[in-house]
Amino acid sequence: MKNNYLLEYTSNFLYQKKVKELITKNNFGNNYCSEYDLSENSLDLVLEDLDTYSFLSEKKVILLKGIELLDIENKKTRHLLNYLANSDSSKLLIMSSMNLDNRKKITKELKKETTYLKLENNPTSMIKEELKGYKINEDIVELLINYSNGNLDAIKTECDKLKQYKYQEKIISTEDIKNICYRHIGDSSELIFELVRQICSKDKRGALTTYQKLYEYNIDDLGMMGLLESQLRLLEQITILMNQNKRKQEISTILEIHPYRVEKTQELLQKITKKEIDELIFHLAEIDYKFKSGIYEGKKSLEVLLLNL
Repeated sequence: MKNNYLLEYTSNFLYQKKVKELITKNNFGNNYCSEYDLSENSLDLVLEDLDTYSFLSEKKVILLKGIELLDIENKKTRHLLNYLANSDSSKLLIMSSMNLDNRKKITKELKKETTYLKLENNPTSMIKEELKGYKINEDIVELLINYSNGNLDAIKTECDKLKQYKYQEKIISTEDIKNICYRHIGDSSELIFELVRQICSKDKRGALTTYQKLYEYNIDDLGMMGLLESQLRLLEQITILMNQNKRKQEISTILEIHPYRVEKTQELLQKITKKEIDELIFHLAEIDYKFKSGIYEGKKSLEVLLLNL
């Protein structure tokens, strides 16, 4: 297990930071480092690297991404597992994945033979750490999270910009964020979450604006209604679990979603009741029926719901 790590991560920034920490911690600094990604490289190359000594230094670091692609029935994968059971102390092996399936036998085997680390996505802590030495308040933290959609890589970029912009004053205001930070609209699922937030807040204008943005992703009303219903049902499920006194981490495990998403969804429940959620789901079903029956024609039948907020 020594010198063999398995990282599960959602942010490239967190991954890079942890790799540097492990290299330093295990005294592998300034040694040869090779990187492989199983979506692009053959496992043969990795095994050859693990089975041979480095000509450039006494030690070497091997980074292996995409380990979710490994097949435990494959002979080469068994070779890798055999190496882990009898690893070479002159090598530091860091395997990683953004899509680790904990139900797979290969994942369980890898965890047995490595030090497993799950890199938690905590935007609030990261912002406070990145902006240490600068005067900020909780409104700044919340605004930065909203601007970046909680994406740590985006947060890192925006914090670097803010530090350079306010290097002399060391005071960051909400206006500074609005002036120089880029608002990351994210992917369609993030926009759908924003649409749900606006619906819960009865923000008709904001909801209609987000609705228009979603067309940039070539999602029609039928597709939007499906995504919207999915988010509303998630709200409903979290409400039920909260009423059962389940904590955030428990809810995350039960629903198999990230704790940050649970936290942001819980915030929405302060603005909407379960009865209102059920009514919205019912109205969506009505619109879906009328759309498919030809009663509502054209591309924008979902506007009926948004205009009645």
